[in-house]
Amino acid sequence: MTQNQEHFHEPEITVSSAGPNEALQGVLRLVRLAEQRHQTLLWIVAGCLGIGALYYGFAPRYYRSEAKLMVIQQVADELSSMSDQIGSDNLMTTHKDLVRSPVVVRNAIEQLKPEHRIDLVESPPHKWVDSISDRLSASATRKTNFVSVAYESLHPEAAAAVVNAVINSYLEFVEETHRGTAADVLNVLTVERDQIEQDLIVKQQLLQEFRQRIGHLALPKDNEVVDPIIGRALQLNTALMEAQQERIGMQASLATVRRAMSQGEDLRQYLSLVQEAVGEQMLLSALGMGENDVRAMADQQTRLFDVEAQLSRLEPFYGPAHPEVVALSTQAQAIKKYLAEYRNGASGRADFLGQEELGSMLSTMLNQALAQAGERERQLDHSFELARDEAARQSGDFVKLEMLSREVERLEKLHDLLFNKIATVDIRQVQAPIRATIVQEPLPSDRPSSPQLKLVLVASLLSGLAIGLGLIYVQDLMDDRYGSPDEMALQLGCQVLALVRQLQPIAGSGIQSVQMFAKPQAVDSEAFRTLRTAIALGADAPDRLVISSAEPSDGKTTISSNLAVSYAQVGKRTLLIDADLRKPGMTALMDLKGKSGVTDILTTSGDVAAEARRCLLKTEQPNLDVIPAGPRRPDPAELLLGPNFSELLAWADANYDQVLIDCPPVLAVSDAQIVGRMVDGVVLVVSPEKNHRRLVARAYNSFLTAGVNMVGVVANRISEQAGKGYGYGYGYGYGYGHTETNDEILENNAPGKAA
Repeated sequence: MTQNQEHFHEPEITVSSAGPNEALQGVLRLVRLAEQRHQTLLWIVAGCLGIGALYYGFAPRYYRSEAKLMVIQQVADELSSMSDQIGSDNLMTTHKDLVRSPVVVRNAIEQLKPEHRIDLVESPPHKWVDSISDRLSASATRKTNFVSVAYESLHPEAAAAVVNAVINSYLEFVEETHRGTAADVLNVLTVERDQIEQDLIVKQQLLQEFRQRIGHLALPKDNEVVDPIIGRALQLNTALMEAQQERIGMQASLATVRRAMSQGEDLRQYLSLVQEAVGEQMLLSALGMGENDVRAMADQQTRLFDVEAQLSRLEPFYGPAHPEVVALSTQAQAIKKYLAEYRNGASGRADFLGQEELGSMLSTMLNQALAQAGERERQLDHSFELARDEAARQSGDFVKLEMLSREVERLEKLHDLLFNKIATVDIRQVQAPIRATIVQEPLPSDRPSSPQLKLVLVASLLSGLAIGLGLIYVQDLMDDRYGSPDEMALQLGCQVLALVRQLQPIAGSGIQSVQMFAKPQAVDSEAFRTLRTAIALGADAPDRLVISSAEPSDGKTTISSNLAVSYAQVGKRTLLIDADLRKPGMTALMDLKGKSGVTDILTTSGDVAAEARRCLLKTEQPNLDVIPAGPRRPDPAELLLGPNFSELLAWADANYDQVLIDCPPVLAVSDAQIVGRMVDGVVLVVSPEKNHRRLVARAYNSFLTAGVNMVGVVANRISEQAGKGYGYGYGYGYGYGHTETNDEILENNAPGKAA
């Protein structure tokens, strides 16, 4: 990546980036706009500062007086507040609004002396309350019991007098509001308590009678009360479902055995299935094993469980080679072997039975077990139906009992709360529930609170910046062209190599119409020498250079032809190639239409160098040769991608000091990007008065995306009336009568060039 690519910033192109990157680009874009139009911003800021100064000089002075109250709620029990913090916040908010209420302000105005009504002189009496309220403020500090009261007046003494009158009016209102309310509250609470007490007695009697009538008996279970009758129905339901599952399993086992008998399968493989259905003891008994055999197996099984339990306790603490662990493991293996041999012996007894005898025995056992399971299921179903009916009746009574219990509990709690409230009122009958105390007296201030110099200065400065930046942004949106070379270089992140004025047409054909050839000493020709010098003094002076533009008619052919003549005039062997195979402007300018050219070279199957020499045309300018575009072809991009063009460039580089390639506009086709990747650099021609910034930025960015080395930009067709930073003017009448010697020495000593 080149240096130009690394410093490229394209604010106008929408790229797929995260939100923070887009925001940062927008901020940087605004900063650059402010830097470019800093004079507009400075004038607007200066104007806002001037307006602020006028306001500060002529605005009336207001003086502020402030007092602070501490408001305390005397009653703080269960009925007065559900939460101390919530109650305190609500209390402070209420009294903050109460201070500014019309009734308090109206009484305060009546207490003011005539000399302290200076703020009411220009207001009619019916608007006095609004006039005072507009300048009166009250605020409460969160998580405290303090209320601040402040007032701004044209006179400091009047401000203190108004605050003092408002506070006195507020204190009188609070005292009058709560005076004598204790007795009224006590009467209301007493009547309510008596009514609740009567209801409580009635509900308690109903609850006791209902309990005796239904014979209630309940047991606590998992923090809930479960009636025994309901619990019995639930247990029977569980047992019934288990019996049904057991019967279904036996039916499945019987069907399996019958199917095996009908298909002539070996029934011994179904002994385990029958064992699960009828039980191990019943199966062993049917096979001829007595009760002692079964008891012996059960004892050995119990012994195996004990040995395995001891082994599991010792293994975490001892290794597998420990004597005790080894002994227990050996003992467990022996018991398992004994049980396995015993079961195998029992299973072996079935070998002596025939298939019919064994099948009959298994079917009989399954039928007996199935009959027992069906009988047990019918009994459980009958018991469950009876228990369910009884539980349904009991459940309705239990719900009614629960409702009565909750009603009694609610009345008891409410009765206790009212009793405690009455006791509190009795103790504090003579005290108001709210007490407000002045903790900071209102005092007159000798310094005005409004306007404040710092606040006016900051507000004016911020307003100026906001208005200025907004105006700059709107101007930038309305004008989508570059205002100056600096703006172009800053936004594209590249170097503006030269500024070329609007050239007047020159009579003649071919190279006779080229400015640098026809009028080499003219003022307008100096721009091309500047361009040549800027390219030569770059970090990497390119020998093979592409000249392209953003849009058609930007003047790329004019720039490339004059630059080629400029190189030839300093003695450099220069080759000008017209690679615009779609609309060959260079070929038309040099009056070479119909001549063999680039398309012939690119389509030849022979030697490219020989074909290039055949198509090469000399010009009247010494050291300058031209290869025209040649006949039109329908596939110019494919031709440029072929190997012949690379060979053409290699041949040109070996035989010429400077190779210039005129390419089509980059936004129209991709030919310029294809050629640009094969050469040392690209110069983009821009017509600032014609091209939009978005298009120029997109064109420049397309080269960078393709990995092309961007040498810089040439601003073309700058008129003397442009006045937007381009009107540099060569009209101050000095002659360029010097020779090209100095320029030639300078460029030949540029980096990468031979002396």
